[in-house]
Order: sequence, then structure tokens, then C-alpha cells
Amino acid sequence: MYIVDPYSLYGVARRENFNAVKPGLERYQSQIKHEHALRLQPRFIILGNSRAEIGFDPHTAAFSAMQGAGYNMGIPGTGMATAISQFKQLTQAGIKPGVVIVGLEFLDFLTPAVAPSAPAEAEAPRAHAPGFWRFDTLFSLASVKDAVKTPLIQHDRAAFIMAPDGHNPAQELGAQAARDGYYKVFKHRAQKSTARFVKMSKTDFADGDFQSLHDFLLAMSATQADIKLVIYPYHAQMLTLFEEAGLWPLFEQWKQQVVQQVAAVKKENPSASISVTDFSGFGRYNCEPIPTQQQRQASTRWYWEAGHFKKALGDVVMQRVMTQKGGAPDDGQFGMPLTGATLAANRDRIAAERRACVAAQPEMFEFSKKLFEKSLEDARIRR
Repeated sequence: MYIVDPYSLYGVARRENFNAVKPGLERYQSQIKHEHALRLQPRFIILGNSRAEIGFDPHTAAFSAMQGAGYNMGIPGTGMATAISQFKQLTQAGIKPGVVIVGLEFLDFLTPAVAPSAPAEAEAPRAHAPGFWRFDTLFSLASVKDAVKTPLIQHDRAAFIMAPDGHNPAQELGAQAARDGYYKVFKHRAQKSTARFVKMSKTDFADGDFQSLHDFLLAMSATQADIKLVIYPYHAQMLTLFEEAGLWPLFEQWKQQVVQQVAAVKKENPSASISVTDFSGFGRYNCEPIPTQQQRQASTRWYWEAGHFKKALGDVVMQRVMTQKGGAPDDGQFGMPLTGATLAANRDRIAAERRACVAAQPEMFEFSKKLFEKSLEDARIRR
């Protein structure tokens, strides 16, 4: 374990063809990534969920002007609470990144339409000592398995791995798409999203999330960090699912609320450097055609599926975020800066893009409509 070092915690030996490539993290992600950041002392960090971990590469050309390394702290399946905790732990350790890029997830702010009922006599999980994870990553059976796995994945182009900078190059998604075809991968993601969205409230947000965002922005701005909030570039298919689920009005309200929180923080701290850039929409990137069922060998350039974009698009996003130009002539308004003054123009931009996307790919919109009709019909049958 100590020599193979599958989690890059010790750095005793790094040898090509032996342990240079590390397996992706499936447990203790927050603790291990925190340790990596402590060692790296990054000048900039990336916070977010799997969209950020997969899509945003700290080694992209957009960061070439940064003097120092960056680290991707994104963790799949996590929300803003994790990002808040990660940043707090770093600052407590004396690390104050000059730039903090935060992937904002609209879905994290939503609540289930019906709150799940807890078991009557649910037993609280037993808490481990704070340093238990260190022992477990060195001596547990799961860690031994990862140590055995490490030499075996050195040249495996389908393996789930993590780069030294915290980025997940998504080799496993590429292998899945090559095996099943992109049509099936997109369809599976759409079905999973539909099942989730029908259970979401269409009328309100989770209690306290915007206050938490406000407090988070205040804490980050107090360190003089340049804070860059990114609204993810969901594929157009995902946005059609928002529409069919009745979530679109909340999506617009959410953007307005985010802008309001940023304005409030800037009022409290006039020196705060915070930007919001909206990459959602139906533009030429977002509306990338999905290969048909017959096009098994066809690929996509920008998206793995509707929920996850590829590094290629993440590089475009990071270039836009780091340059912050007033316009992007090559991309229309892909990556539109959001303020109170631009919200209306942003809605108009998305509406115009939607009309063009419908004209180009009517079958995608029809697919989402039928998917929700089937989901609602299945729900009625179950009742």
C-alpha cells in the first residue's frame, strides 16, 4: 500500500508502468482531495460536482497565465454544502487560492415534491474518529484492492482514473460510449433524469440554500479571492427535460436569485470580485446533435451525455470565464455574464437559441415530450 500509493497520499515512489496512473476515488474523496490540495498549495481551485470534475481540466490553456498550479476539488454527487466545507478547510489550513471557480448546480436548490419519510426507529450511523480515514486507506481490504488494481490500469484506456490535479478524464465514459453507442448513453441519462425530475417540487426551492450561497460568497470574498460562478453548459436535451418537468420557471427564478445574492454580497463587501457566467441555453454547443440509434459508431465532440460535457467544451468554458470579454463573436453569447442588467437579454438569447434548436432538431424535443408522457402514464398505472 505505502509503495504503490493508489491514492497519492505518500509520494514515496512514482514510476511509469507501475503506479503513475492512479485509480479514481470511490471513497474518502473529500479527505483525499483535501490532502492533495494541502500538498499542492494551488493558486486556483475548482469546486463542484461530477460535471466540474469531468469537464474542467486545471491544465487547460485558459490557466496558462496563472503563476502556480491549480486543483480540481469536484466530487460527484455532492452539492454546495461540500464546496463550502472544502473551502473552509483549506482556509483554516492557511491556503487561500487567488481564483475560485464554482460550478453552480440548479438541481441542488430544488426540493422533492413529497419529502421522503424516515424510518420510525432509524439508527444514526456510527461516527468514526476524525483520522480514521487515514488508517482505513492504508490497511483496509478496499485499499488493498485499489493497490492491486493500480499496476493493472497503467495502460487501460477504459479504466476509471484520476489525474494528479484532481481532474477525471472520463475514460470510463468513453469506453461506455464506444461499447453501447452515444444514442443509448444519452437515452439512459434522459430516463434517469426524468425519473428524478418528476419527483421535484415545481413551486419552491430548498430552505436556506440561497442564504448558504450568500454566506459562502461572503467567506470567499473575505480572502480576496477572484470568485467565478459558472452555470453549467447543460446539453439542450437536459433543458428540454427541465421544460417537460415544469422546472423551467424555477430555473429562471434561480438565476435571478443567484444574481441577487451576488449583488447583496458586493454591497456588503465593495471590494468583492464575483462574476456569474451562464453557459446554459440552446446554442451551437448545447444543441450538439445526438447520434441516432443506427449511428453506433458516431461520436460527439462536446458531450458524453446530456448531464456531462467533455473536457473539450470545458476548455471553451474556462477560456471564456478566465478572459471575461464583453462578447464572444465566435460563439454568439455562449457564456453570457449575468447581472441584474443582463437577465432580460439572457432570457431573450436563450429563447432565440431555442427556436433555432427546435428547427434543427425537432426529434430531440419530441423525444423528451414522449419520455415524460410515458413516465406520467407509468405513474398512473402504479397508483
